[in-house]
Amino acid sequence: MLMDDVRPAAKAESIPAALWGIALLALSPFPVSTYLYCYGPASGMGSALNALMLWSAVVLSFLGGVRWGLETREAQPRALRQAFSALCAVAAWVMILARGRLPETWVIGGFIVAFLIQWLFDHQTPDTPSRYPMLSTAVTTAGCVSLAWALEKAMNA
Repeated sequence: MLMDDVRPAAKAESIPAALWGIALLALSPFPVSTYLYCYGPASGMGSALNALMLWSAVVLSFLGGVRWGLETREAQPRALRQAFSALCAVAAWVMILARGRLPETWVIGGFIVAFLIQWLFDHQTPDTPSRYPMLSTAVTTAGCVSLAWALEKAMNA
């Protein structure tokens, strides 16, 4: 826990069905693009991998934006939390720019690491709505499982 994180815990909130529906729809590009990369026609593999990596960057940026928004609602926003929120988005886009310069396996692995670091950071952040960790876990799981599936394919291609 960071020294500037001394705030009371949030009360438990349920996650509305509509929010779950939107979250699941938004997560669908992960398994769809991964499936197409691993089992689709060879002519579409590159496009499917592009979609997976771009969606990973978008979602990592979105998660950073959510955390930024949660922090900016505070009377005294914690600068370190805001900086880390922006850093996750920057890291995601740096990985996109690293494509073609690093092996695909390293880029895919980098996305997995970024999702896991962000998830760990989110789960030790105090004073967030109690539904956020569950939603963050769903996003991280969808991203990491799909990326790991693609990583296995890339390593054995």
